[in-house]
Amino acid sequence: MKKIIILCLLMLAVSVNAIAQNKKKITTVETNEVVKLTPKQAGKKDGAAIAQFLGLDENLTIAFSNLFEMKHEKMQNSNETNEIKKEMSRIVGLKIKASIDSNQFEKLKANTSLYDQLMSTDAFEK
Repeated sequence: MKKIIILCLLMLAVSVNAIAQNKKKITTVETNEVVKLTPKQAGKKDGAAIAQFLGLDENLTIAFSNLFEMKHEKMQNSNETNEIKKEMSRIVGLKIKASIDSNQFEKLKANTSLYDQLMSTDAFEK
């Protein structure tokens, strides 16, 4: 009787150990989804970025958001040529320079990643 109980406990221990080893590890898969923003969303995002960086008032934020919305419409339009896209970037740069003072413009130019994002210089070089 003792041998039967010991044998049952031993079988139970081995089976529990085998089940524990067969459990699969759950791994999470990271996905890098690219979300394409509409021109309006991208314009608001860029307008908010420049306003936050330079501490601009609400009127300039709205004006820049509208400017960047127009820029993104041109940049996302596949029918536009590179010359038109370059010209739009130049116009955006001139309007930014005319809308803010020279100290703010120098501060913006010093932040090259934000400046390049706002000018979209890499958008038409692809």
